Amino acid sequence: MEIFFIWFVIAIVTAMVASSRGRSGGGWFLLACLISIFALILVALLPSLKAPIGAPTPKTHVKCPDCKELVLNEARVCKHCGCQLIPQTTVVGKRWWQA
Repeated sequence: MEIFFIWFVIAIVTAMVASSRGRSGGGWFLLACLISIFALILVALLPSLKAPIGAPTPKTHVKCPDCKELVLNEARVCKHCGCQLIPQTTVVGKRWWQA
């Protein structure tokens, strides 16, 4: 009976680790129910799918038309090539049909 409890606890821990690394907690829980400790080891060794904090996203950066490097939306000059840019501003709180 204790073995099933330990198996279930390892499955829950695996789901929590997977979820914290940007993976499907439910899917890893089901996998851990089948292969238990091996799933925990596997999810711990796999790279995280979460984007690093401060990584460029389409909401914060645009590509320079000349050098194709990512620059901030608010930039007036590309820091890589010196090209003049038009700052891109986004309206917060309005949808595309409310413009």
